Amino acid sequence: MVTSFSAIRFFFKEFAENLRRSPFVGLTHGLQVIISLMVLGFFVMLMVFIGAFLFSLRNMVEVYAFLQTDLPPERYVEIDKVLRDIPNVKELQYISREEALKKFSESYHISVEDILEYNPLPPTYILRPSDVSKIEQLASQLEEIDGMWQVRYGRKEVSSLMKVLVGVQVVFALTMLLLLSATFSSINNIVRMSIYSRRREIRIMQLVGATNWFIRWPFIIEGAFFGVVGAVTAVLIIYLIGEAVYSLLASLEIFLPTLVDVRMLFGFLALGTVAVGLIIGIVSSLTAANRFLSIEMRRIEEMRRMETAL
Repeated sequence: MVTSFSAIRFFFKEFAENLRRSPFVGLTHGLQVIISLMVLGFFVMLMVFIGAFLFSLRNMVEVYAFLQTDLPPERYVEIDKVLRDIPNVKELQYISREEALKKFSESYHISVEDILEYNPLPPTYILRPSDVSKIEQLASQLEEIDGMWQVRYGRKEVSSLMKVLVGVQVVFALTMLLLLSATFSSINNIVRMSIYSRRREIRIMQLVGATNWFIRWPFIIEGAFFGVVGAVTAVLIIYLIGEAVYSLLASLEIFLPTLVDVRMLFGFLALGTVAVGLIIGIVSSLTAANRFLSIEMRRIEEMRRMETAL
């Protein structure tokens, strides 16, 4: 254990010396990590708000089922039972002819019965599907019911909404991969620079029989350090900018819809960003160390073969 901590102190001492000799290179890679994670955090927040808005639109999708007006009373009872037994319906509302007429008259300030001398509006059911993607299947089920006059649900609008949802998911996935790759590359470059500056010490340790994990794990700690520090810095910047923007919008009295709990979202974002920084730091440094060690091991084996041959 003592030897391990001595190795860690040695590596970080050398790392500090490298930063002193070439601070611009270290700061550049460090800024790349911070910027990548910061952009990732802002993008995640933006996509959460967009996703919440689109999800709220999904919940607003309704199917209107208009019944025929000349059915016997028992048939209306049967239709009501059939509609309430449909599985893909989370909410069902019935509007009688009288209620529909009253709402129409109040909305348009017109007395339809005074003009036509009868109520032309049919009894109506408003259905909200539990799965918007199956709304066409629900509409088809309704149209097949005997006594149904017409079914409407905004076919074009729902189709456009589903396409937007798919497009948002694709853009989110691709952008996440791009930002994660940029963060991985930045930390990988930092560790590679650190490994290259210590290549002589590493070769000596290999020659005297040090295990690969003994050599490898100080670099893993170093990568994790950059990942966590970059993530914490990015989270602080996101918080400060977010508070400033929110205060500005509030002072301008701009309506801010409460789609998600901002405080809870930021808490999850902070934890997620730190976790991502830690994981990327460990994986990228491990990749860089493994690559260097494998190359060095091949060189050492080649040298030993040459010595044996001589």
